[in-house]
Amino acid sequence: MMILRNFLLFTLVLVLMSVAALVGYNLAFNKLIFPRTTIAGAEVSGLDKESALSLIELYYTNDPNNVILRGGREDNVRLTSFEVNRNFVWAVDQALGMGRAGNLLTRLNDQIMGLKDGRDINVPIKYDADELEGILDQVEDEMNTEPVWPKLTIEKEEVVLVEGKNGMRLIRDTLRSEILRLLALPGKHLLDVPMQVVMAEEEEVQANKAKEAAKKWLGKKLILKGRDSQVIIDNEEILNLFGLSGTTVNETGFEALIEKITPKIETQARDAVFVFKDDRVNEFQPEIVGSKIDIPLFKQVLGETLYNPEKGELEVSLILTYPDITTGDINDLGIKELIGRGSSEFAHSIPGRVFNVNLASTRISGVLVPPGEEFSFNAVVGEISRETGYQSAYIISGGRTVLGDGGGVCQVSTTVFRAALNAGLPITERKAHAYRVGYYEQDSKPGIDATVYNPTADLKFKNDTEHHILVQTYVDTKTMKMRVDIFGTKDGRVAKISEPRVSGQTPPPATMYVDDPTLVKGTKKQIDWSAWGAKVSFDYTVEKGGQMVYEKTFYSNYQPWQAVYLVGMKE
Repeated sequence: MMILRNFLLFTLVLVLMSVAALVGYNLAFNKLIFPRTTIAGAEVSGLDKESALSLIELYYTNDPNNVILRGGREDNVRLTSFEVNRNFVWAVDQALGMGRAGNLLTRLNDQIMGLKDGRDINVPIKYDADELEGILDQVEDEMNTEPVWPKLTIEKEEVVLVEGKNGMRLIRDTLRSEILRLLALPGKHLLDVPMQVVMAEEEEVQANKAKEAAKKWLGKKLILKGRDSQVIIDNEEILNLFGLSGTTVNETGFEALIEKITPKIETQARDAVFVFKDDRVNEFQPEIVGSKIDIPLFKQVLGETLYNPEKGELEVSLILTYPDITTGDINDLGIKELIGRGSSEFAHSIPGRVFNVNLASTRISGVLVPPGEEFSFNAVVGEISRETGYQSAYIISGGRTVLGDGGGVCQVSTTVFRAALNAGLPITERKAHAYRVGYYEQDSKPGIDATVYNPTADLKFKNDTEHHILVQTYVDTKTMKMRVDIFGTKDGRVAKISEPRVSGQTPPPATMYVDDPTLVKGTKKQIDWSAWGAKVSFDYTVEKGGQMVYEKTFYSNYQPWQAVYLVGMKE
């Protein structure tokens, strides 16, 4: 019994001593940084916030950051002119917070681990990402050497092997990470630019085998057949398909082949279409079963065909794609009446913008959204570029209003947004424009717009009705007005939007004048237009049978926008 009492007494004394030590340790370092703590390698243990901050700032002042990239063919690239802002306050706050966050056990564990292992706090940096990418581009241009890929060609009716040569390529992600790590530290740092070899030399055995097979194609053509079409591949194209190092089929040649045959071989699936006029379906179009090239299977079969040219024909491997709506579905979709309508005006639009509004509208018109499914504007419209038919018009990019492909598409997304609101449908994704665009306030209060930019900004709504809905668009280029109608089956819902609330209005910045040596002196050219900044919000509610079924507040934070003029300097 005495032994147990002594043990308990010893344990109690040990616990009290530990608690006293812990309390004393924390009192000793009250408002001071705990031991074995460094910031960017600089010892700050036992310092208060002000002292630590002064020490770190002096540390960087006496030994300024100087990162030098070396390994290029010319002078080493110095990053001394690359502007970096270092957040010393954050780093010191982190150091002070070590061992002081969380519950008692967490703090105790952090303090013990700090004493055992030490802690080094990184100094966070703020930098211009675009400028850094420009530096990487410069290094890439200087140091990359393009590989010369081996290939088979025809000279004097003979198959000739053109030997390949390895290239060098910058490991861009590694270099970016290392630059950012070193920019956070004081002192001079020499950074060897990481490069990797791009293997392009041919494999002798495979190249000789390919050369012998290629000889059998001399004077022949390869016919690729689809469901209802065919493409003829000539001798040079055939030879470019032979893989000479590692793969049976040359990747570059195969990609060029796919690009050539896809428009003729593939077919896009299309739903059965019916168009409302006077609230009735009066136009019908049967569905089309689509087809896509089965890339892996086609490549495999093509490789076999290259070494067996006797037949000279190849059926392109296809995957059939079926439409969502077939002819047999159209009588029971529940599309009976108008359930929502949105409108907008775009007076004073330049011709390219008018063209894009009309084109994007055609991509939206006729789209069916099944019950329970989500409508995505970006998914329906697809790629927006010159290659898909869009013209150049003003868009918002990089904090400026500039000419770019597809300017005006947001006129359509804004109108679809208004139609979905009017129909009482749940809006699952919407983003406002960076600033108040005049087109969207010609017939509306501010704040009822929706920008799109794939993949960062989309407009989405959900069809939560029990039937399909149909989206139809109408564009009048004479009156510069457009309308989006949504058809389906009414279920008694009533949608309302409140009057937009405008606050925090801020005037646009002073007009900027930029000297332009390409413009004749005395001339000015406006390239951006001013707009007041503001915060706008409105409430959106949907009731059904007297019960609230959906409510949401939409917020728009419009930046004040600066007018910019180019001023001619050319004599």
